[in-house]
Amino acid sequence: MKTKVRMYYCLFAVTAMACRSFSADQIPAHQAKQIADAAPAKARAVLPQGILRTTKPRRVLIWITPAHLMEKDPHKGYCIPYGTCAFETLGKKTGAFEPIVSGDLAMYLPENIRQFDAIVMNNSSGPWITPTDADGFDQLTTSMAKETFKKYGRDMAAVEQVLQCRVSQPLHTSFLHWVVGYRSLCIPFAQFGGMHSIPYAIAANRHWPLFPKILGGTFTGHPWNEEVGITVEEPSHPLVAAFDGKDFRLADEIYQYGDPYDRKGVRVLLSLDPQRTNMGVKWIDRQDNDFALAWVKSCCKGRVFYTSFGHRTELFWNSQILQFYLDAIQFATGDLEAPTAPRAERPLKRAPGPTPPEVRTARIKARKVSLPTEQEIKQIEAAAPDKAPAKPPKPRKVLVWGHTWTHEPNPYAEKALEILGRKTGTFEAVVSDDPRLLLGDRLPQFDALVMNNIHEPDPFLPEDFAKRSQEQKAAARQFDAAVKQSILEYVRSGKGIVGIHAAAAALQNWPEYGQMMGGYYSGHIYQEVAIKLDDPRHPVNACFGGKPLRINDEVYIFGEPYSRQRLHVLLSLDLERMADPGKRSDKDYAVSWLAQYGQGRVFYTTLGHAADTYWNPLFLRHVLAGIQFAIGDCPQITQIPPER
Repeated sequence: MKTKVRMYYCLFAVTAMACRSFSADQIPAHQAKQIADAAPAKARAVLPQGILRTTKPRRVLIWITPAHLMEKDPHKGYCIPYGTCAFETLGKKTGAFEPIVSGDLAMYLPENIRQFDAIVMNNSSGPWITPTDADGFDQLTTSMAKETFKKYGRDMAAVEQVLQCRVSQPLHTSFLHWVVGYRSLCIPFAQFGGMHSIPYAIAANRHWPLFPKILGGTFTGHPWNEEVGITVEEPSHPLVAAFDGKDFRLADEIYQYGDPYDRKGVRVLLSLDPQRTNMGVKWIDRQDNDFALAWVKSCCKGRVFYTSFGHRTELFWNSQILQFYLDAIQFATGDLEAPTAPRAERPLKRAPGPTPPEVRTARIKARKVSLPTEQEIKQIEAAAPDKAPAKPPKPRKVLVWGHTWTHEPNPYAEKALEILGRKTGTFEAVVSDDPRLLLGDRLPQFDALVMNNIHEPDPFLPEDFAKRSQEQKAAARQFDAAVKQSILEYVRSGKGIVGIHAAAAALQNWPEYGQMMGGYYSGHIYQEVAIKLDDPRHPVNACFGGKPLRINDEVYIFGEPYSRQRLHVLLSLDLERMADPGKRSDKDYAVSWLAQYGQGRVFYTTLGHAADTYWNPLFLRHVLAGIQFAIGDCPQITQIPPER
């Protein structure tokens, strides 16, 4: 075994083994002063006499990205130098620890790492745990080995891999044993240390599976780079004392985490509050809305702390954040005791998302909305056509969006559209009321959006909006604005939108929606009506065979911004065959129309209130053709002729 140890040390022949300070990029003097002024004057873990509790001076390695990886490090110009200044200042000003700044992998050799009580991963990134020639490790031995293997015609790619593994393994082992406090014959020391990591450090060493297990998670993106609401989950925990046990707000680049992150393995201290945060940003992946922002964990005997805070430069002269950092460093060195056992408790705060099934059922019951019976579903199935007007060139997906309980026809429309898509093979209908599906990172997966009788004035705001705090209302409005902007961009970019019946009654405080959809509800009649074909030859009207029709349904009367100059009206009330409702002086009562909005296509019909409309074969064929128009699958019907 001693021979093996000597072999490892030989492989790691490095000329300068002693710890040495590593100068980071300088930051402006006035900002360095801001950091110095904001740093606490003394450490929290001190005896009454002012003597540090430690029995020996603490040494902390401030680990930065190694020089050869720093060139590609996205944080080299701001996070790392500012973090370096902040951590050095904390150690020197309080006397709590001696900071040693380095990006030299020799620090992780057994004889070097043992001198440190903790390591601060200062946004260090890249595969730094695996040395390359640029790290200066064993260049002579490696080059001689390569020449020898080359002489015998060996596969040099395989040789590189073997040599890299031989060079990497001792570093991996040394680091692991230092963190977990394990004594072995290969690594002859029993000291263990603590890790303190700020944001991007968690994205390092993706090639080494054990690294994210040590830290407690993997980086999966940063949806937010703005002010967010933060929950102090455990106000009495020593490591959040800097925040006085109170929730707060902070502007930073906020991360989200994936496996192996799990609350069963870490003790979460801070988390993002989805009710006080703009959830309308793109690329939110966690469906459980569990956005931890700081946690601690035990790694055998070692102590691990991680926080998402540390991207924006101004955080490094935020006095609360600096105190938070210092307390966590003292926890990592062992000077500040803090519990690390995972907690089962988690603040349950509702975030935008699909309505839970039990809530949906309760609301349907409370609103006395009827669901279609089995017999009615069979009637819809029988009335739906077997074939669509056009064959899709590829599989299509349509989002049918709306809350089932808000209007009588909603559940009937959901079922009818599902059946239409499935029976004809025209599209897959995804029925949902999840407003996140309307955001710009998710909506483009759909070929068309059907606004299914949405009816409400503000369908994208929470139902309890009026009861929420001002912070929560502001966050909800941000989400609402993001959804609206996303829908507009979606249609303008060339996708399609379909409005069924009450879709024209909703969102009347959103002018762009009225312009896009073609008009707003301003009244209705509910009776048997006579309908004429304004354009009998149009393919969306092909189902009528050029003949007018009668139907008993609730028909809307439209107000601004309705105008035939912007719309291609397909159907309207036939006043020669029925009494004038007397709602419009111009006697213009449109029933269905097409429009172009930007590069996108719009189909709307006011029909679809009465349940039995959904097993009317003519209505189903008309709606199917309208959806295909919105998708763009019928080339002959994608161009709207100018209105004369």
